[in-house]
Amino acid sequence: MAIKCGTLSFQPLGVGTNKWGTDPQKYNHNNIRSAFETSLAAGVTLLNTAQLYYTSENCIGKLRSEVPGGEKALVISKFDALSQKTDQLIPTLQESCQKCGVEAMDGFLIHHPKGTPEAMADQLAAAYQRGLVKNVGVSNYDEPALRQMHQLLKDRGVPLVFNEIEFSLLRRLPESNGLLKVCKELDVTVLAWAPLASGRLTSKPCTEQLSEAQTVACLEQMKILADRHKKTVAQVALNWCICKGTVPIPGARTLEQAQENAGALGWQLSTEEVAQLDAVAVDSMGMYNSPEAIYTFFGWWPPAVVRPICTGFLHCVLALARKCVPLQDS
Repeated sequence: MAIKCGTLSFQPLGVGTNKWGTDPQKYNHNNIRSAFETSLAAGVTLLNTAQLYYTSENCIGKLRSEVPGGEKALVISKFDALSQKTDQLIPTLQESCQKCGVEAMDGFLIHHPKGTPEAMADQLAAAYQRGLVKNVGVSNYDEPALRQMHQLLKDRGVPLVFNEIEFSLLRRLPESNGLLKVCKELDVTVLAWAPLASGRLTSKPCTEQLSEAQTVACLEQMKILADRHKKTVAQVALNWCICKGTVPIPGARTLEQAQENAGALGWQLSTEEVAQLDAVAVDSMGMYNSPEAIYTFFGWWPPAVVRPICTGFLHCVLALARKCVPLQDS
C-alpha cells in the first residue's frame, strides 16, 4: 500500500544508491540497471542519493534517461553540509538536479545538522519557493535539532517532510529515545538508512563470521520468523522497519538484491512477532558503533590472526567519528 509524504506517493520502501558506480569492476552499469528496472517493476520507485555519494547522482540520471519508464523514479538527494557552505545549497542543488536528470528534486535534505539553522532554513525555503525542490527535509537530526528546523521552516511557510536516520534492529535508539514518536507528532516521514545494519541482517556468507553476542541473538530470532513466513532474514528486517512506521532504504546493486528487498512488501509481521524482535533488538550497535558493521559494509574481514588488532583499531576510529560527524545520537 502506497503512503503519502508531502507531495509524493510511494511504497514504504526505497532504494539506497550510495554505492551505485563506486565499484564498476564488481557491479557494472548493467548490474545496477537490472536492480533499477527490477525495483521499478516491483513498484519501488523511491531512490535515495546524496551529493556525498559522488557517482550515485550521475548513475541515477543515466538510468532515468535510458530505461523505459525510468522517469517514474522519484529522487531524494541531500546537501553536503559537512564540506559546503550554507550559501552553496542552491547552486549545488541545481547541479544535483542536472546530474539526476530532473527539473526539480522530489526531495532535498540537509545531510547533517551543521551550519547555522536559520541560514540553512532560509536556503531550503528559497529552493522550495523557486521550485527547485518539491519536498524538503533533514538527515541525522535528533529531537532538538528536528524541532528547531521544523519550526524555522514552518515560520517560512515550508513543511518539513523527511528525517533520514539510521534505524534497524541493531540501532533501535531512535525508537527508544522517542525520536520516532516526535517525527510522527510533527508529521515527518522517517527514512531509515542502513535498515539491514550494513549487511549484518542478511544471509550473506560474510555474516557467518559475526561474533557480537547481541547481533547473533538477533539473527537467531529473525531466522525463526523468516522460516515461519518463508521469507529471508533481510525481508524480516525490512518488514520490522516498515511496521515501525519508517521507510527503509536498503541498497541494491543487482537484480537479486532488488527482488529480495521488494519481498519485504505485501505481508506484515504480527504484533506479537514485532514484540519478539523488539526483545532482541539493540539500541546502539549501528554503523558508527560496531567494527563488524564496517567489515560487512565493505565485504572484507581481516584474517582471524589479526582481527582483534583491527577491531580494536576500528573501535578507536569509530569513537573519533562519533565525535566529529554530527549524528542523531541523543
